Amino acid sequence: MSDPQSRYVSRAIEALRKSSGMAGSESVRYVALGDSVTAGWLEHGVLDSDAAYPALFRKRLAALFPQAMVSVVNAGLGGENTEGILSRLDRDCLRHDPHLVTVCLGLNDARKGREFLPQFTDNLTQIVTRLRSESHADVVLITPNIRGDHGTDDGTVGEFVRTIRQVARTADIALADVYAIYNGAVRMGAEPADLLSNRFSHPTREGHTIFANALIGYFQP
Repeated sequence: MSDPQSRYVSRAIEALRKSSGMAGSESVRYVALGDSVTAGWLEHGVLDSDAAYPALFRKRLAALFPQAMVSVVNAGLGGENTEGILSRLDRDCLRHDPHLVTVCLGLNDARKGREFLPQFTDNLTQIVTRLRSESHADVVLITPNIRGDHGTDDGTVGEFVRTIRQVARTADIALADVYAIYNGAVRMGAEPADLLSNRFSHPTREGHTIFANALIGYFQP
């Protein structure tokens, strides 16, 4: 494809086009792997998967491919990290034979400290490798949003984000760099906690649109 961004999701785009053009064709299956952010946890005790970025992203896809059938499997789980995703990759993702998979992790892994970085790198690489070798899905890595204690963070989260970026470069897969967008807002004067519904780690409803917009960029002509 001529668009350098869309080449990363060419299989998913082809599936969307086939679904749009054929009566009774199969739906396009999208699996979102992640933690509480992906699941749709907002304020303390409030879960709204319809407001989370996987559902918003599906709406963006529907606007671009209005006749395509898109099925979303939200495989986000509160407290999840790369180890947990590896343990349930077959059950919650591969068995669905997805056309597209997004992976948004890092905040919970970062809680283990920088000494966990090598294991995080290995785990994330394994996830990407298995997705590419055991499915026909296009894979998009997503960097997480910032934390509410961003101003006092010692840089640990940033180190994990840099690892996510490096894994995407090495594997030559798509990267939706949400962390960079959030950092841009902070540089413009936004208070980190004000960008988060629970003022620590969960994006606001508006924040979820950042995720969806970052993803849809790969699909726009």
